[in-house]
Amino acid sequence: MNGSTGGTVIRAVPRDRIGWAAADRMLCAALVTLSRDDAPPDATAAAVRSWCRLSGALRAAQARPGYPPGPCPDLCLVAVHPADIEPIGRLARELGRCLLPGARPTTARALLRAASAAATGPCGLVVELARMHGVLDLDHGQDAELLYALAGVRTTGATILAAHDRVAGRVAAMWAAGEPDPGPVPADGLPGSGYGRHTGPR
Repeated sequence: MNGSTGGTVIRAVPRDRIGWAAADRMLCAALVTLSRDDAPPDATAAAVRSWCRLSGALRAAQARPGYPPGPCPDLCLVAVHPADIEPIGRLARELGRCLLPGARPTTARALLRAASAAATGPCGLVVELARMHGVLDLDHGQDAELLYALAGVRTTGATILAAHDRVAGRVAAMWAAGEPDPGPVPADGLPGSGYGRHTGPR
């Protein structure tokens, strides 16, 4: 698999501590509530286990400095296990079915309680799960491997900057999905991240 190392895959997420903390709180609250209801049972149990593992790695990555001299201070490059990504998408699909006519009442009620615990609506929770899965499911291939290897290295070569721009563009589009219109996406950074290609944190 492209973008992989030692049984894990390299994924890029925006360096946005506030945004990731909010998403983490939302998903943790929702997953705890769903696990109490045990609905949908198989999908919830797998997603809880997966997010527990992913959440720790993502929080640690957000807490590390952005290394402004490196090629991508606006991104966190994280090695995760691919098996931990799929359950998040599967739970989003299962819960998404609850928004359709004919949904099982018990699962629909579980979704409503989980959304309330996460301080959002049922649709908002499904969208957030799908957004997190989408960001983590993006395979950036050799671009991710290159940026991961050079994190913190002072370099501005054309090949490196091109790899950054391809990865950052895809991540920014997925990160913005389901959010209010963020306005124009800067050519050299992620919307709302406060980082550009050559700059450090605000």
